[in-house]
Amino acid sequence: MNISRRFIYFFTIGLLLFFVGSYYSSPGRSTQDVFVIEQGESANSVVERLVEIGLVRSRIIFLWELRNSGQATKLQPGEHYLGDVVSYRQIIERLVSGNLASPEATLLIREGETLREIKIALEANDLAAAAELYVVTGEPAKFPSGTAIAGHRAVLQEKYAWLATVPKDASLEGFLFPDTYRVYRTASAEEIVNKLLGNFDQKLTADVESVIAASDHSLYEIVIMASILEREVRGEEDRRLVADLFWRRLDIGMRLQADSTVNYVTEGKRPALTQADTQLDSPYNTYKYGGLPPGPIGNPGLVSIKAAANPQPNSYWYFLTDVDGGVHYARNLEEHNRNKAAYLR
Repeated sequence: MNISRRFIYFFTIGLLLFFVGSYYSSPGRSTQDVFVIEQGESANSVVERLVEIGLVRSRIIFLWELRNSGQATKLQPGEHYLGDVVSYRQIIERLVSGNLASPEATLLIREGETLREIKIALEANDLAAAAELYVVTGEPAKFPSGTAIAGHRAVLQEKYAWLATVPKDASLEGFLFPDTYRVYRTASAEEIVNKLLGNFDQKLTADVESVIAASDHSLYEIVIMASILEREVRGEEDRRLVADLFWRRLDIGMRLQADSTVNYVTEGKRPALTQADTQLDSPYNTYKYGGLPPGPIGNPGLVSIKAAANPQPNSYWYFLTDVDGGVHYARNLEEHNRNKAAYLR
């Protein structure tokens, strides 16, 4: 091998080793921003968990850097914000500095989640707003939701005119738009609720408003229906079909008989209700009471809102969802009972 080839060979190997080393000695993409060190936890345990969440790519390289820094015995218990670190050295500095978590938290609200579940998410993130949430929003699964919300509602309604369509005794269930939010840990309940309502307001574009206006239903009725669809079936096509089925039931005075409305009150998740469930005395029980429930049963996403406003005409009167999420439709009770026997065993 002549000198030029030998140079190219060793240069290529060196470059490859450099890039491989750089990759394994730099942080990866973590599954969480806030990392908690338990009291008395060993350095080895901390490193193992950093590897598990994907932040540390090489256990060996990170351990070497940790021990070489002389900080292995100085890791501080508690929360540490690692969402923006760019090097292993910076990770180590954060873990020994005593600087706790970021002043912000990530609040994830999934489509269909309820006020109760939002409160749980606030508590899980140690957000001060959790304790006062219902004072601003009203209580879930309760109508009327109380008078404590009146002052807050007046302030919010000045900013969001569409809130005038929400009965004054109803909670804000249905309008806390599902999304991922960054919020300050010290934010008040009103500040966080305002952020969620603001997102709903942004989604309520002129196009969406025109579809709702053409539906012959109020915004509040659409959101109630959308919240039921969100819990009953998956996918846009099925939600549009079931929306038409439900609206037609209401037109002829037939009860919705939606399991999700009862589960909302009981906090249950039964795919099929018991006879006792269907007799629950609650205005949200659409087996016992006709019409729509008095308010939404969760916070629907945009797909469900559009489906409720723009249903797909069909000739079905019954449907059921099997354990795998498949939807089976029927044109009459006889067909529906056959589907029950076949898919709900």
